[in-house]
Amino acid sequence: MRVFIYGAGRVGRSIGRALIARPDSGLEVIGAWNRTFAAALASSLVLDTPVSSGDLLPEDFPRADVVLLTVVDDAVVETARRLAPHLSRKQILLHTSGSLPSTVMAVDGMPASLGGCHPLQSLAARDGNPDLLHGATFAIEGDARGLEAARALAAAVGGEAIALSDPASKVYYHAAAVVAANYLTVLVDAAATLHAAAGIDARTSVRILAPLLRGTLDNLLAHAAEDSNLDGRAALASSLTGPVARGDAGTVVAHLNAITRLAKKEPDAADLPDLYRALLRRAIQMAERVHVDPEALAHLRKLGA
Repeated sequence: MRVFIYGAGRVGRSIGRALIARPDSGLEVIGAWNRTFAAALASSLVLDTPVSSGDLLPEDFPRADVVLLTVVDDAVVETARRLAPHLSRKQILLHTSGSLPSTVMAVDGMPASLGGCHPLQSLAARDGNPDLLHGATFAIEGDARGLEAARALAAAVGGEAIALSDPASKVYYHAAAVVAANYLTVLVDAAATLHAAAGIDARTSVRILAPLLRGTLDNLLAHAAEDSNLDGRAALASSLTGPVARGDAGTVVAHLNAITRLAKKEPDAADLPDLYRALLRRAIQMAERVHVDPEALAHLRKLGA
């Protein structure tokens, strides 16, 4: 299949580079497009394919079997509407949005088959990082041809496809990714604020937290694999460590008192008491699944209120 990448940003460049590096994958990148000349020039430096820009229809666009739409979510519908008159029934339009179902591209006059193919990976490098796609999960959905193309694309870059049975539920899938990945970064920033109160600078904070974060992830994976007698949520809860898992209310009281004092004198810490209590309440829910002492949890619950 011939693939044209429309809107080659970080995701488009990552996928494009991955496909170009695997010429035997069955998918060939025949061109790419960026809105501005500067972005097109940047794409041309990392993609071994013609890259165009501007308002004119790219020359290679009509030859594509698959048009891969890698624009930002807010531009997906309008871009699909703009492209619809130039697409044919033989073509497939895929987008890489994590939160939008492919049906949003079913604008009036849209002749192409539709699908979604979202890489569940953090692609922060401006030039794209194809290596991160290898082994990544791709959430796919769409009509029959769109689903087939999305599955082929995921396989071609070394990913693993997981089909979403209800495209309307895609927003929950994406919210889960944001909570797990983006908000992990937010939590590390909150931790760095607390570290600063202990005299530890932000760079050192990230460096010393990294082994702890890796250990936590390893612990999660180990419990998910080993606790086969537990259902998935209970296995997840069994990996919880720290004061809540121990029923240690005294430590939580000390944390809250210290964080509340800090919030009163440091504007950057003003929201930390509420954040800590919200996370505490969630941790208590998890601890209930693995039968932590009910009396200790009752005391902790009062602290989280």
